[in-house]
Amino acid sequence: MTEHSALRAEISALIIRELRLTEGMPEGDLSESLDSVQRLSLVVAIEDHYEIMFDEEDDTAVTTLDEVVQLVAARLASR
Repeated sequence: MTEHSALRAEISALIIRELRLTEGMPEGDLSESLDSVQRLSLVVAIEDHYEIMFDEEDDTAVTTLDEVVQLVAARLASR
């Protein structure tokens, strides 16, 4: 399993657990699948889990799971 795949699986599990999604990961654009409270909860959960901080612009720039994974990977690499 590649580092990207492992991070993607870990973030997917975090999203499912934190948002209590009974039907698994939503497909496609997360901003269309999640309401504003869920998105905020997700941001806080990821920031806390990985001890990173997102910028305000990240909310509009990142919409898919793969984009979330890329952003988390970038933040982890810059620490």
